[in-house]
Amino acid sequence: MYRFKSGAIFLLTLMTLAVMDTPAYSATITTYTSSASWLAATTGDQLDNFEGLAPSGNYTTYTGGFSENGVQFIGLSGSTIGVGDTSSGFFSSFENYGTNEAGFVFGGTTTGFTITVPTPVTAFGINLFTGAPVTYTVTTLSTPSSAPTFVPPNPAFFGVTSDTSFTTVNFQVPSGTSYAFFDNFQWGTAQTGGGSEVPEAGTFLLIGTGLVGFAIFRHRGQPRA
Repeated sequence: MYRFKSGAIFLLTLMTLAVMDTPAYSATITTYTSSASWLAATTGDQLDNFEGLAPSGNYTTYTGGFSENGVQFIGLSGSTIGVGDTSSGFFSSFENYGTNEAGFVFGGTTTGFTITVPTPVTAFGINLFTGAPVTYTVTTLSTPSSAPTFVPPNPAFFGVTSDTSFTTVNFQVPSGTSYAFFDNFQWGTAQTGGGSEVPEAGTFLLIGTGLVGFAIFRHRGQPRA
């Protein structure tokens, strides 16, 4: 009987070590469609508005993407990415949002772009707009969210706060979208803080193993009748 109980303890210990190799974290993503609400839920925000990255009344495309303040903007799957003046010139005839210069993408196998910030953050906000209303799919920490755009000239706001830090966000629009625009990218820290850790399953197994072992050795120590 003693050998059987010792084997049970050994197996429980192995299970504990196996589970403890993979920490369990809970990532909670909260989305916002109001800029004011997002700003109230964040702190230390920085802004990229793309001013000065394109000539007045025209646009510039950037092979391989572009960066501002250490933030990288890269097209997905061959999408052409650039910055254009949406208030006058080429884009103003059909995309006049009055936002001055804004980033844009078009074409590619998957039309969209990736934003990568230089250091981990727990919040971002952005303005999104298109020539005709479509819905962006925005993916943060492998969690997809829907961000619909509006009839011109009304940019949509989309923001996220998270309890887990991240560095990359993906934006994708349906195929066939002529131009997809983005502007006023902001990033910072969620006021609720980041890195919320839930108890690991291994912790509970470790406690259980200790209790079982204590019970077995306590039983062995009792005098026999």
